Amino acid sequence: MRIPIACVLLLAGCPKRGGGTGPVAQLGVGCPAASGVYIASYLTTEEAQGSAAKSGHTGWVLPLHDRVVASLDGVADYATIDAAAASAAGVPAPPANLWLLGPTPCKLTVGSYYAAAIDAPTPNVTYGVELTGCAAPQDPANASALVVVSDASPSECQILAPKPVAQRLGQVDKSNQWQKPTAETPIPAALAGVIPDKPCPAGSCEKLWSIGQVELAGKPIAWAGAVNWLAATSNAPCDWKAETFSGFFIAGPDGAPVRVTEGQDHPLAMTAVLADKTGSKVVVAEGPGEYTSYDLAAGKATVGHHLVWLRPHPDSYAAIDHLGPDCGP
Repeated sequence: MRIPIACVLLLAGCPKRGGGTGPVAQLGVGCPAASGVYIASYLTTEEAQGSAAKSGHTGWVLPLHDRVVASLDGVADYATIDAAAASAAGVPAPPANLWLLGPTPCKLTVGSYYAAAIDAPTPNVTYGVELTGCAAPQDPANASALVVVSDASPSECQILAPKPVAQRLGQVDKSNQWQKPTAETPIPAALAGVIPDKPCPAGSCEKLWSIGQVELAGKPIAWAGAVNWLAATSNAPCDWKAETFSGFFIAGPDGAPVRVTEGQDHPLAMTAVLADKTGSKVVVAEGPGEYTSYDLAAGKATVGHHLVWLRPHPDSYAAIDHLGPDCGP
C-alpha cells in the first residue's frame, strides 16, 4: 500500500484503546447509540512513508468514505481537499461533537477533509477528516480508537474489551520455528454448541482456537472467537492447509450465545462493548478497512453504523481467523 493507514486495525484481543488528555466537561454522560460510534486511526510520518510529512499532518483522522477508482495515476498519496471536492466525491459531512474514548474522554476538533490513495488489487481512495485536540496513543501498535458523538463528555461510557477465556495455540521456539500446542483451555460449553466443529484426528490434524469473552456485572454478555483445523500432512507446518471459522456472539434473551452476522461485507471481529450505568449499549466489530457498531437491546444486535473505508489486499481479510504459524516473508 502507498499509505499503511490501510492496516492499522487491531482485532480480537487488542489492548485498551489509546486516548489522550484534553478539555473535559464537568458533567459526564453515558454511551451514545451505535449510530454515533466511529473509529479513528492515528497517522504518523513513518506509517505514511513520507506522505504525512508532505501533507503537514500527523495525528488522528476519521475515515468517512471510500471510492473505487480505475487507476491511481495522478492521485496524490495523501492530500487535503476542500468541502466542495469532498462533496463531489460523495464524502458525508463529519459528525459534530466528537470525543475520543479512553480513560479520560478527549474532545476532538474536526479539521480539513483528506483523500488518501490505497494501492491495492482494487485501487481505491479513502476519504475522511483530520482531527486535532487529542494526544497520540500511548502504544504505537494501537493506532485506532473509538470516537463517539456526544454533547457532553461521555465519561460514564466504559470500553469493555474481550478477555481471553479459552485457547489452544502453538508456540514459536528459540529458532523461530512453530511448535504444536502443549497446553489448552477448553472452549466454554455455552459456545461449544454454536461454533461449528469438524473431525480432527490426532496425529493428522491440529485444532487451534482462541476465545474472548466480555462480562458485565459478573455475567458474560458477548464472545469473540476463531477456530482453525490444520491438516498436519508433513513436518512443515507452513505447508499445512487450514479450514477456519471466526465469529462473534451476544447473549440472547435467555443468556445463550447468538451469532451476529449482519453488517459485514467481510468477516469482522468483535473488539469492544460499550456500557454505562444502564447496561451494555453498543458492540463494535472491526476488520481490515471496515467496521460496524451495533445497538444492544433485549438480546438483539441491530446495525447502527457500518462503514467500508478502504479496500486492502484480499489476503488481509484472512488475518481475522488465522491462528496457525505465521509463514509470511
